[in-house]
Amino acid sequence: MPPSGILHTEAIVIRTIDYSETSRIVTLFTREEGKMGVMAKGARAAKSRFGSTLEPMSRIAAIIHCRPGRDLQILSEASHVAHLPTLRMELDRMESAFRMIELVGALLPDGQANADVYGLLTASLTALDGTPDRASNVWPFFQIRLATILGFGPSFDGSIVKSMDQEYGILDLRSGLIDHQSHEGWTAYRTPRSVLRAFAVLSRAELSDVLRMDLDASTSMELNDLVVTYLRHHLEEAYPTRSARVFAQIASQR
Repeated sequence: MPPSGILHTEAIVIRTIDYSETSRIVTLFTREEGKMGVMAKGARAAKSRFGSTLEPMSRIAAIIHCRPGRDLQILSEASHVAHLPTLRMELDRMESAFRMIELVGALLPDGQANADVYGLLTASLTALDGTPDRASNVWPFFQIRLATILGFGPSFDGSIVKSMDQEYGILDLRSGLIDHQSHEGWTAYRTPRSVLRAFAVLSRAELSDVLRMDLDASTSMELNDLVVTYLRHHLEEAYPTRSARVFAQIASQR
């Protein structure tokens, strides 16, 4: 819970809900205080001072009036820190961005700052907006790195991955270990060697290197399936799916 007073913070808008005829309830992931709910009075007015700053995925500078014990703090001012126009122009990028903020909203507790997650989210959204190609690599990268920060990332021997010479290999969904074959006690996921190698790169490489990974459509699809399967094994029902369902419905109507 933030202390009483005025909080100046950078934040990413996670979710916005209309409230009354003039206001909005906004979930922010702030750099200083983590996830928090705020009331933006007058945000729905025709000439609102908030403008477009409260749209989901917006990265903003916020001034928040805080009082301990209050469910919603009061957002008094917001301005854009960075504009990410491409995220709202291309459906695939928009879906990845929405799924990122949805995952952060689902997994991060209220009122606990996490500088590593905040840095990961801002870097991933910026890369997703700015990279001319290979944007599809960002979403699986984000998930694996978030899992690592939160304590359930994969743990494997890189030399085993490099030495794999069989067409297929095994990932233990429980531990994140990789090997040529399954072992007793493993929750085994069999997948092509190329997918396991890409999975290993996502787990260890910098984002700039991930953006240089050239994956064919089949490998990219199987990699996404593997990453989602890994996270869902650990998170079970906590893994959010609303954005995926919404965008699947949009895609089916195009």
